[in-house]
Amino acid sequence: MSQTQQTSLWVDVSTLTPAETPDALAYLRSSAAACLVLRYDQFAEWQPIDRLRTACLFGAEDQAYAEQIADDKRINMVIARTPADIPAARAVTGSRGFGVRCEIIDGDTMNEAADLSGKVDTVVAVFADETNIPLELLLAKAQGTRTGVVKQLLNTAEAHTVAGVLETGPAGLMVSAEHLPAVDLVTEVVTRHGQVHKDLVELEVVRAEPIGMGHRGCIDTTTLFGEDEGMIIGSTSSGGILVCAEVHYLPYMKLRPFRVNAGAVHSYVFGVENTDYISDLQAGERAHAVAADGTFREVGIGRIKTEVRPLRLIEARHGDVTVNVILQDDWHVRVMGSDGKPKPLTEVTPGSTLLGLITEPGRHVGIKVSEHIDEH
Repeated sequence: MSQTQQTSLWVDVSTLTPAETPDALAYLRSSAAACLVLRYDQFAEWQPIDRLRTACLFGAEDQAYAEQIADDKRINMVIARTPADIPAARAVTGSRGFGVRCEIIDGDTMNEAADLSGKVDTVVAVFADETNIPLELLLAKAQGTRTGVVKQLLNTAEAHTVAGVLETGPAGLMVSAEHLPAVDLVTEVVTRHGQVHKDLVELEVVRAEPIGMGHRGCIDTTTLFGEDEGMIIGSTSSGGILVCAEVHYLPYMKLRPFRVNAGAVHSYVFGVENTDYISDLQAGERAHAVAADGTFREVGIGRIKTEVRPLRLIEARHGDVTVNVILQDDWHVRVMGSDGKPKPLTEVTPGSTLLGLITEPGRHVGIKVSEHIDEH
């Protein structure tokens, strides 16, 4: 498995004129941007929104705004315009985040930026050239410190290669608000970079039978699932089976492409690192959609819908590891076959092969722990 750091999208609004700023800010309020970088005079147009952080540039030309910046609660971070502006910028930062914008044109400026690792919250790296070698060096120096590196893109084509530098990538990619369509293009790159791949395995079914009535939960998400997507559901921490989303033909009702009929309420829902019980999930929390190729992507929870339904147990084995899932006993509930095609639950019999995930057992409040555990 390879895992990547979540890279966020930053947008530099500071180069816009006063006339251009209002429309750009209105557009960015509904974009996927995580942080906006502004001059202080542009804050006259800004109404706070919880999910969007703001960073205010501060340098010698901003001294007239020093008292206002120090007191303005709309500002989440202060960024020194240059390393030379660090003392003045720190003076207005208070308890907020602190960053430095560094133009890197040669070895000396590269070392100056690298020396800030562990001393500031953010280094905004503006490279004169498209080469990623200086970025690799900067990321390596910042690794293990509190400092996140945000790479300002020279063009959108850079985003594909920059996001994967040193696998973990930078903490953020910054695009200019002068080119608003670039925000959407880079959003796609950032989203793909945030996905994680795990190896799914072929499981041979050894048991498939009704087990009576019980409570089962549907997981309704705030996204739409693809045709090969669902969630990994299982009764034990040894792993689970890929249960399909409701995106496939139903003869008597409309599709619910936001839903996974996820099974008995005691079940684990497997994420990239942790697991959650279905019964513990709540609106506003996060889980993971999983595709047949092993791609995990984060999704939001809209609600958990719990009802009493007839249940069916599916037990399957990979090598010497046995996993099981308990689902609503109905034809319209599907699990993913090992061929990547959905299979109605009532057609799953001993000898059928399914896709699933095998993990090392041992969980406490959903987190992997190193201890012996026997679940059956």
